[in-house]
Amino acid sequence: MIKVLFVCLGNICRSPMAEAVFRDMVQKKGVANQFEIDSAGTEGYNELCHAGIHPKTQEILKVMHVPFQQHYARRIRQKDYLYYDYILTMDQTNMEDLQFVIGPDTARKVHRLLEFTKNPRDIKDPWYTGNFDETYWDVVEGCEAFLRYLEESHSD
Repeated sequence: MIKVLFVCLGNICRSPMAEAVFRDMVQKKGVANQFEIDSAGTEGYNELCHAGIHPKTQEILKVMHVPFQQHYARRIRQKDYLYYDYILTMDQTNMEDLQFVIGPDTARKVHRLLEFTKNPRDIKDPWYTGNFDETYWDVVEGCEAFLRYLEESHSD
């Protein structure tokens, strides 16, 4: 079982989008039973108010026919670092913020999602940019590249 946690700032836009996209990808490949997939945020303010997936994130997922389930924002915790095999952040700031929660990444579990692509970069936060389409396509690119990486590194 490969345990993957997607992380962004508030856990209402990018990380639940990545969770849904990746879950859909592994389902379509017929390998969903090999994965446990979740998402979290580096900040806890959305957890405190029980925020769900941002409406525009839901909208783009529906338009792209990506199924998603009910989700309430939660903040990443130290125990998540111990539990998950891969912790995939959306941007460099998320990686830096994680250090305050998990400490140093001694097990090398933390990566930016787009590190696995030919064009490593941050995934912009649509909460600020308003561009949920751009975020969606960046997430798809990252999830596809990450899945290829897993297929190559776990093929025995």
